[in-house]
Amino acid sequence: MGQYILNGDATKDSCNCYTLTQPINNQAGSVWQSKKINLLDSFDFSFKVFLGCTTTGADGVVFILQPSSTSIGTVGEGLGFEGISSSIGISLDTYTNPDLNDPLYDHISIQANGIVKHGNDLAGPIPASSATNNIKDCQWHTFRIKWDPSTHILSTYFDGVFRLSVQKDIVSDLFNSNPVVFWGFSGSTGGFNNLQKICTPLNPDATTGLVNNTVCIGNSVLFSDSSVSYTTIQNYYWDFGDGSTSTEENPGHLYSQPG
Repeated sequence: MGQYILNGDATKDSCNCYTLTQPINNQAGSVWQSKKINLLDSFDFSFKVFLGCTTTGADGVVFILQPSSTSIGTVGEGLGFEGISSSIGISLDTYTNPDLNDPLYDHISIQANGIVKHGNDLAGPIPASSATNNIKDCQWHTFRIKWDPSTHILSTYFDGVFRLSVQKDIVSDLFNSNPVVFWGFSGSTGGFNNLQKICTPLNPDATTGLVNNTVCIGNSVLFSDSSVSYTTIQNYYWDFGDGSTSTEENPGHLYSQPG
């Protein structure tokens, strides 16, 4: 999927994880995928987000689609999203700013054109989590965004639970009929702060359904893929450890020797 472009206070932690802000006041960071995507195609992205450990901290992160630049990031209550025209953002806002009409809980909303003041939201704000009003809990959370161009529905999920959706022709209405856009994350702190991170999950895994993954000689083993990727897995490569391989998604294999 290409390389990522970092700005401001953002840093790379590993091949797929990034820190947007340290727990320091007045920081701003953004991470952008350098390869644009085409919104005439569907996408279903899943990320991991870490919103910090300080319950009174600030300010939050935003997933953004926009066609113009990869050098955006501002401090404070704007979350690095405020003022970006021709954009749509899904905000995880973790601080109550009365001047922005913020609710008292950590909230999620879908907003257009960098307008972070609530009242003209495309959807929300509502609690970001269905289970708690505080997502600054020193835990990683799953943040999923799904786009269906045939129905013009943009949906978002938090920890596996549907939260918001909006039906809007964003290509025509927001991007002047240009479907090719950048995607990325921004985050900021202001007079309060928190450690804020994002990861694009890349976790290969498999199951066999067998007790202790053991089977008798002569019986086939069915390997079921249970990998987690932030987007659709394109190719598979299995190494069975006995010199044979497979490119199937869920291959079966017959071992001729014990071991």
